[in-house]
Amino acid sequence: MSIKFVILGSDENAYGMSRVIYKTYKEKPLVLCSRILYPTMFSKIVDIKVIENFDTESVCIKSLINVGETLKKTTKNIILIPCSDSYMEYVVKNQDLLSGLFLNKFISYNLLKSFITKDKFYNLCDKYKLRYPKSVIIKESDRLDILKKIHFKYPLILKPNNSNSREYLHAEFPNKKKVFLIKSETELIQTVNNINKSNYKDNLIVQEFIKGDDTNNLVINAYSSTDGKVRMMGIGRPVLEEYHPKVLGNYAAIISEVGYKEVMNDVKKFLENIKYVGFSNFDFKYNEIDKKYYCFEINYRQGRSSYFLNECGVNLIELLTDDLVYKKRKDIIYPTKKILWLNVPYIVTKKYINNTKVLEEISELKNKKEVYHTLFDKKDLSLIRYINLKKVYFSKTRQYKKYFIKKAN
Repeated sequence: MSIKFVILGSDENAYGMSRVIYKTYKEKPLVLCSRILYPTMFSKIVDIKVIENFDTESVCIKSLINVGETLKKTTKNIILIPCSDSYMEYVVKNQDLLSGLFLNKFISYNLLKSFITKDKFYNLCDKYKLRYPKSVIIKESDRLDILKKIHFKYPLILKPNNSNSREYLHAEFPNKKKVFLIKSETELIQTVNNINKSNYKDNLIVQEFIKGDDTNNLVINAYSSTDGKVRMMGIGRPVLEEYHPKVLGNYAAIISEVGYKEVMNDVKKFLENIKYVGFSNFDFKYNEIDKKYYCFEINYRQGRSSYFLNECGVNLIELLTDDLVYKKRKDIIYPTKKILWLNVPYIVTKKYINNTKVLEEISELKNKKEVYHTLFDKKDLSLIRYINLKKVYFSKTRQYKKYFIKKAN
């Protein structure tokens, strides 16, 4: 059966999904973007179409309608794969205009809006009993009196209501980050004053800091079929994050895991209670004080690191096609293979991970040749692409030297 995949975006997420599509079907997906980013640059496994201002809602939707109508003349089954929050928001908001062109079924726009900002997501967590760190919402009008609003010990976390919003992405102020680790009142006041100099007017979130380094993190990936049932769940233990201000909090190294029944069941119940559809992934952190996992956020799509699941034996694209094309309803699957996924040079893990047990696991997986990178596909590694990727990886090594922060225990 003929299937055509249309991917929105050109980042690591887009390349990871493209790589699985090409491996599974030997077909190049159509990648639509406003510009070609390094992950898909010089790739032979994608057909890229650059569209001016494609990252705006009106151009994106108009282009998708044109592309869908053109492809529909020769292909019955067209599957859309948005690879960023903004693209997913555009598609969900305008899904009525796209129905009949693409096979996807999406969540409602009202449900998506409850994920976009931290305050609304935490309200949803309260309703469906998903544990999250103690938090205080700071409105713009309360920023000058922020010290009166919080009662957490330092260090604490300060972050925008939605770090991926266009408003925050385009906000300009000194020392801008996606997430701020605040160590004192003075630093808190200075950071808020910096933010006030920008055009960012949405809420800020002040949050209790859960002690522990990156090895206490947990990422849970899931796929929910169009009937609202969870069909796949996979766990990764992020053992190192990225520290450049623009990508702070993105995962740099993940060890795949099994088990964690309590938190997995919590996520499964949450997704099925809200009637979720499609890919999702959740960021958690383990609190060594009460021995519980706390949820930070949900990504309402597959993440840029979700590719690691494919190397654990779960084909993300087959999950989509089984559901959307073949209408198969399989029992829930869990990946069982243990691997190390990296988005940085291996040497970075040895230098910046301080957990001895984790370092031993990493060395063991390397010896077993179970180390995988999304972007380094041997079958798609021309000399120019290889050199380009190596330059990026080398720059990441320098970024750690400049930005790495040893987190409090």
